[in-house]
Amino acid sequence: MIVSRATAHAVRAGGGPARRCLARRGMLHSECEAVDHLRPPAGAVVEDRGRSGTDEVWLMLSGAVTVEECDSAPWTLRTGELMLSPAGARPRLRAADDGAELLLTAVLPHDRVRQLPRRVPELAHDRH
Repeated sequence: MIVSRATAHAVRAGGGPARRCLARRGMLHSECEAVDHLRPPAGAVVEDRGRSGTDEVWLMLSGAVTVEECDSAPWTLRTGELMLSPAGARPRLRAADDGAELLLTAVLPHDRVRQLPRRVPELAHDRH
């Protein structure tokens, strides 16, 4: 994985969360669509992630966010907790008073993965 600590790579739009792309599908040979590192400041909302049709795995590295989903009451995701969000669900995350730090991994859902061509080169354990 390519990791850069240069702040020039962090993106902050209109006072919203700083986001650093750690990997995109073109860099990966997998079902992974993207890996992003987000640092929303206090009160910032994360809702538009620029992609659709992916399952999302959210890992809270530090701080907390309030998660708002259309079919449930708001709840809190805290440091060390993980949230799985299926394709089509678009939860809204609001950073707590001291901000938050999250790792977002977006992956293709199983029904789309089944449509992908076989991987080349084939690995020995894939033949069995």
